[in-house]
Amino acid sequence: MPVLLFDIDGTLLQSNGVGRQSVNAALAALAGETFDFSDITFSGKTDRQIFREVLEAGRRCGLDVSADQADRFGELYQREMEQNLPAATVEALPGAVDLVRQLADDDAEVGMLTGNLEPLAYAKVERIGLGEAELPFGAFGSDHHDRNALPAVAAQRASERYGREVPTSELVIIGDTPRDIACARAAGALVVAVATGRFDARQLREADVVLDSLEAFSLDALPAAA
Repeated sequence: MPVLLFDIDGTLLQSNGVGRQSVNAALAALAGETFDFSDITFSGKTDRQIFREVLEAGRRCGLDVSADQADRFGELYQREMEQNLPAATVEALPGAVDLVRQLADDDAEVGMLTGNLEPLAYAKVERIGLGEAELPFGAFGSDHHDRNALPAVAAQRASERYGREVPTSELVIIGDTPRDIACARAAGALVVAVATGRFDARQLREADVVLDSLEAFSLDALPAAA
């Protein structure tokens, strides 16, 4: 049985802009003003990478910020998200909740691999009725700014949880962006891409398996690990 690692945004759920709203509020709290960062894409990036990119762009726009303020920015962002998320429109994507619950019921080895800071990852999935019972471990944006470093973190945590060595080649990363695919490839892991985020099936064709949604997910359809 492989270790299945789910991305969150665009894969399990949509949070409909609450992240950008909270980044904007955190930036205003940090710098006293904000700017238009709509050209910075968030898809597939870790929160810490997003913080760095927004601060660097803000500096170029004349804001009194620097990349070394990323940790403080993250603290402000987490505070804003914790305030905004309860009232945000958070929607489970097709098949996501049923699949994760069924896998958990079947004692599958399931966790998360996401760019979200760990507390916010759990706060988001709780909005769709999932939590540590179904997704008991993972690797998060709070672990490293580089998404490609997260599979090794997840493999180590899986090894500790299941009492056996879990190499990254035994991971299956399930996500919705080309960055999820690149992350899996860098780790020698399998990757399942779902076209429920910002990218269509054609843009995700480099994945081992491409699905229209998690409703079509099947363990039997996974190719054998290399």
